[in-house]
Amino acid sequence: MELLECVPNISEGNNQEIIDGVAQVISAVPGVKLLHVDSGKAANRTVYTFVGFPDSVIDAAFALFEYVIQHVDMENHVGTHPRVGAVDVCPLIPIQGISMEQTKQYAEKLAKRVGEELHVPIYFYEHNAKYIHRTRLEQIRSGEYEGFKQKILLEGWEPDYGPQSFNPKTGVSVIGARNYLLAFNVNLVTKDVSIAKNIAARIRESGGNFTDIYGKKHISKGLLRGIKAIGWYIPEFDVVQVSTNITDYSLVSLYKVYCEVQKLAIQYGTNVRGSELIGLVPYDALHNAGKEILQQKPLVANDTIEAAIQELGLQDVKECVPQKQILEYVAGVL
Repeated sequence: MELLECVPNISEGNNQEIIDGVAQVISAVPGVKLLHVDSGKAANRTVYTFVGFPDSVIDAAFALFEYVIQHVDMENHVGTHPRVGAVDVCPLIPIQGISMEQTKQYAEKLAKRVGEELHVPIYFYEHNAKYIHRTRLEQIRSGEYEGFKQKILLEGWEPDYGPQSFNPKTGVSVIGARNYLLAFNVNLVTKDVSIAKNIAARIRESGGNFTDIYGKKHISKGLLRGIKAIGWYIPEFDVVQVSTNITDYSLVSLYKVYCEVQKLAIQYGTNVRGSELIGLVPYDALHNAGKEILQQKPLVANDTIEAAIQELGLQDVKECVPQKQILEYVAGVL
């Protein structure tokens, strides 16, 4: 059986009527199962996770685009999360019986349909990217929504599909096939967001400018492979976070990221206080983190999943229930 996953991120995290409306639109498509909805008020963003037969997933994603561009106005959008459009990013992930090459073709089909029928400028990223300077999401997001009015007119920034003109209501959207990505945020025991930003610059693979504990400026080469990171403050939790995307959890585990953030936090005179997972997480990601933890602290818990949740503090700012958060449990394949 071929199963494709779609994890669209929309630029609305406060209007419950719109959030629920999108969920209903997805669920109305035969052959698709909506697994998870994760909204953030400060980020003003909602992440949907659904799986299904590939053609059904594309139909559901298109229906989502139709609904969102009718109901979300980017001219009024304010949020802490970087974004470029009403449907900010729409990744497709191969889950079962389907190759990455096939997934790329489905991403192409969705992008063409959205660009031509809904007139939204579409940019490819990750496995669908056609240009090296437009491969990573952060490259496309540079300048954000506000900067795209001019950016879309620049040489090298013509959309892959859709008009080369900026619609202030919809912004632009990013589509592409990618591997499974973990959105993992580590909480700090401080209200100083500059510490989170400095830690983020030091751990992310691309590196960046940071200030050390003595106030001296440096350029980091990046400590962790496959990690994207930013620092921010989340008012709804009243917490400063190092917000990360783990692009390959077989290379860098949740526990490794947590420990690295903790080590750097201590250098800056603070510490970590639990963490948060956004959306669904594959069983192996939590299981492998739990194995690492139990090897070092065998009395922490009775099993790997419990160890990961407890040691990473995944209950700190919001509920983390394995039956609701682990992809395979929610999809009914474990």
